Amino acid sequence: MRTLHIWQLLALILAIGCASGAPASARQRRQIDLTLSAEHDDKDDDTELALEAIAGLWSSADSRTKIDGSARVVHRANGLSDTGNTSYQARLHLHHEYKTNPYQS
Repeated sequence: MRTLHIWQLLALILAIGCASGAPASARQRRQIDLTLSAEHDDKDDDTELALEAIAGLWSSADSRTKIDGSARVVHRANGLSDTGNTSYQARLHLHHEYKTNPYQS
């Protein structure tokens, strides 16, 4: 079941990348940072698996406006129960630099 959730997150990341893509002639190289973490607590027999992806989705020509996106899935399981708790998060971050450079010509 955990593998299914990880594949679903990867599919979500690829879908976001495809949806934000421009026509083939105007495509830009993008960087996607993936982080996979696992933590286990012997005392409570709890296990947490997390997968997070962060990507720069779009940037204006002058790089003053940017849109970044992230997706995260966390699965927590207790050794005493058969099922675990899975949470999903997706975020979009819009950043615009309002300041102008007085030294630009």
